[in-house]
Amino acid sequence: MRRIAIWFSLLFSLVLPTYVHAAKLAIVIDDLGYRAMPPALSTLPAEVSISILPDTPFDLATARQAGQEQRDTLLHMPMEPLRQAPLELTTLTGKMSQAELQQTLRRALSRVPNAVAMNNHMGSALTQNTKAMNWVMDILNEQGVNFLDSRTTAKSVALKQARAQGVPALRRHIFLDHFRTPQFVRQQLEQAVRHA
Repeated sequence: MRRIAIWFSLLFSLVLPTYVHAAKLAIVIDDLGYRAMPPALSTLPAEVSISILPDTPFDLATARQAGQEQRDTLLHMPMEPLRQAPLELTTLTGKMSQAELQQTLRRALSRVPNAVAMNNHMGSALTQNTKAMNWVMDILNEQGVNFLDSRTTAKSVALKQARAQGVPALRRHIFLDHFRTPQFVRQQLEQAVRHA
């Protein structure tokens, strides 16, 4: 009987891994702040995070509501793009001095006071700028805020700089809605699940 039990135990350990990792999928809905939080968004599970643009009419109210919903909130920090585009009121650019850039980022963080992390809005130019990303990570480190690289360019050094400075950081893998049709979003969600 003991031999059977040992054999069964050995077979069990060969067939099943000692531990099983559940897939993890993080979904962030960004560009919030210009309007009140949409009621439909509030019906989504609290695990769906939101990212708020600073210095928008509803930034503080949206952050407050997300807190009441126990929903993780990110600062969606505007950063300089490579191509000409209309810039947000509060945009970090490569022309800023260290003091100006860091003061702008501190102010933006005060507009989303419960932010657990920051991700970049646009930023294909600035996220390639090692010096600017170091300045950004100094502030995130100081404030205890994590970083999510939106990866608006494959040449981004932001994730590397965050990790080099000890800022907990991740990167975006899949955009869900750059084509805004239900079929495309469904396809992207399925791809995200497969990736996870």
